[in-house]
Amino acid sequence: MALATPTLSNIDDKSKIFFSQSPIHFNLQNELTDSSIQSVTVEVYIWRGFQEADLPPSPSLTFNNIKKISPDDNYITIELHNEIKAFITSSNLNKNNPQWSYNTTNVPTTAGEGVYFHIVYKVDNESVKQLGTYFATTGYRYSFEQKGGLYTGYEDVETFRKYAKSINYDRCTINRTTQVATSQSGTGTNGMITQQSLNPTARNPQTGVKCLIAYVNRLGLWDTFTPFGKFVESIDTKRDEYSSSFRNPLQVNSQIQHLKQSGTPLGNRKFQINTGLLDENNNYQVREILQSGKIYLVIFNDDVFETIQTGITVDSTIVTVDNTTITVDSDVVTEADLGFYSTYVQIPVSNSSTNFLKKTRLNDKSSISYTLEFEETNNFINNIL
Repeated sequence: MALATPTLSNIDDKSKIFFSQSPIHFNLQNELTDSSIQSVTVEVYIWRGFQEADLPPSPSLTFNNIKKISPDDNYITIELHNEIKAFITSSNLNKNNPQWSYNTTNVPTTAGEGVYFHIVYKVDNESVKQLGTYFATTGYRYSFEQKGGLYTGYEDVETFRKYAKSINYDRCTINRTTQVATSQSGTGTNGMITQQSLNPTARNPQTGVKCLIAYVNRLGLWDTFTPFGKFVESIDTKRDEYSSSFRNPLQVNSQIQHLKQSGTPLGNRKFQINTGLLDENNNYQVREILQSGKIYLVIFNDDVFETIQTGITVDSTIVTVDNTTITVDSDVVTEADLGFYSTYVQIPVSNSSTNFLKKTRLNDKSSISYTLEFEETNNFINNIL
């Protein structure tokens, strides 16, 4: 039987946001805050969806009778980052979280970035108490951010960006204005994550391959980076060879028959993408990409939505947009979408780069650029079950 029914609280302060790639500590004390504390029982509720409506009926985790380490301690510590991270990244409908999918006519579709968690505990024979409700993502703290167990300055995210023509952009931030009754863990209405559509006026053309890099940043939120440099794609292929065997070798015509054969080639696609010339303020974003555990590469074709493309034929009559919304292949195309890329391919990739050498204007003058190396997480020939 649970210790008590959770009394949920609004997540309205930075101290209620945690990043599960880094340790999540809580110190529990008795009412006297002295060393007479002996043990504690802790119940942790972890869930996604609506904060109130989807609260689990029973604890997700229970820690019974945790003892203190030293007789002089006036607290007992619990550490939860592995348990919470497992809930965030757990597979959902054949998808591993967090999820991201580019859209041609709207902001990207995202899901699974974070979860709520609530802690109920009982020290020795004292009454049951509650620490409150929190929100966690797969973000991380830097090495100098240990005190308190959270990143208190997480809103101070550098916002310097370069944008390309014809790409849909968005920006995700953590929302601390939701209320318990309507709050939800995603990017929807009253969501813990605010997803804002961006339409920057300053856009530069991409030469060569047009692409976009999407990645989970240090806050555990989806972010994007636009490269403007050289794009190199290669395929590293491995084959298992074996010799053919014949019942009557004397009848074998070696000009026709393959005396050696190979199994299904295992092609591994790799990408080397230069960032193009950057401002020194972009260093943080390159560093975040190299530290990110989940990345997508979006490669665009050169075709964009045009006025003639948004017409449809009905009984030999062309119906054009003219401020009217139409639906094409389940996408709603409006006049605002004209000029944006209409087709693309999205590729799940992982980092191949292992080193980040920070470049600065003092050391490198104006030649600040990096070559990012990625490897597709699927085989080029699909043979993964």
